[in-house]
Amino acid sequence: MKKTILAAVTSVVALFAWGLPAEAATTYVVQPNDTLWKIAQSHGISYNASLQANPQIQNPNVIWVGEKIQLPSSATSTTASSTAQQYAVTVAQLVNQARAKAGLKPLTLDSKLSAIAYEKASDMYANHYFSHISPTYGSPFDMMQQAGISFTYAGENIAEGQTSPQQVMNDWMNSAGHRANILNAHYDTIGVAYDHGVWVQEFIGHGE
Repeated sequence: MKKTILAAVTSVVALFAWGLPAEAATTYVVQPNDTLWKIAQSHGISYNASLQANPQIQNPNVIWVGEKIQLPSSATSTTASSTAQQYAVTVAQLVNQARAKAGLKPLTLDSKLSAIAYEKASDMYANHYFSHISPTYGSPFDMMQQAGISFTYAGENIAEGQTSPQQVMNDWMNSAGHRANILNAHYDTIGVAYDHGVWVQEFIGHGE
């Protein structure tokens, strides 16, 4: 499988769940300003499960008020999400192991930042692109600000095609730009996500 990685970083003087569609589903009527991702988050279900339960939706970011969509069981989504969740936790642990070896403080794994990472990973997978700039959401820094996440420093690592946390971390650590993000002393918080072979790390720092 093709493997690719990309890193982005900025300095400004400025868990997610995965799974498979459930056997049982309920019907939801789309409200103003809804997106499929927002609906999934508000109901505590998997975004991917929601996509798979609604094959009629061609663009999950363009759904219509009054449209009826199927919501899979949150219990099934949560149960099926364990592998991807563990991948994300393992990546964060490997990041902190690498930082400890470099004499750096560990990063805090943040659920809100991980939700941003998952949104980005899912968007890349669903819309067939590989870039720090999303055609849906803009830059990762735009996504953070839109979610109300404040930061002084921020960065993003993305990768595609790796089959394990160890493999993706090895690739990132052997790339100067990605390694610089992982070992950036300004960062104090990390979000991590994995979706269909797409890996995303989001970093932020709150210092001066």
